[in-house]
Amino acid sequence: MSIVTRILLALGAVMFAACGAPTHAGFVFPDTIGVWKLKAKRDLAATDAPESVRRLGLKRVQSGEYEGPGRIAAQVYDMTSSSGAFEAEQTWKAAANTVAFHKEQYFTVIHWEDAERTAVPTFVREIEKLLGP
Repeated sequence: MSIVTRILLALGAVMFAACGAPTHAGFVFPDTIGVWKLKAKRDLAATDAPESVRRLGLKRVQSGEYEGPGRIAAQVYDMTSSSGAFEAEQTWKAAANTVAFHKEQYFTVIHWEDAERTAVPTFVREIEKLLGP
């Protein structure tokens, strides 16, 4: 096999690999979301997540706290599958001033205190956009 053939095969392999599906880097809480400013974020241990979520295939859980026109605490559970995230949403117990939803493999719980009711939906929509297409 000539050197030119080897180079062409190597370039073809690189181009083929580059055309694959994009990899998702994973969710990260941004420093700001609209009028909300991040005050704290941390990765939590799987044991800190509710058992009802862990049993559905939890990979990672993050917590973020924001201040703005009130306070918002958000937990993003990165599940092993979108069906696990969907089931987590379906079995989550509703609570006051809290919204829970899933998108792709993420199950998210957002809780607010003393927040302007018009500002919370904007925060929720922005988090949902950050979770993927």
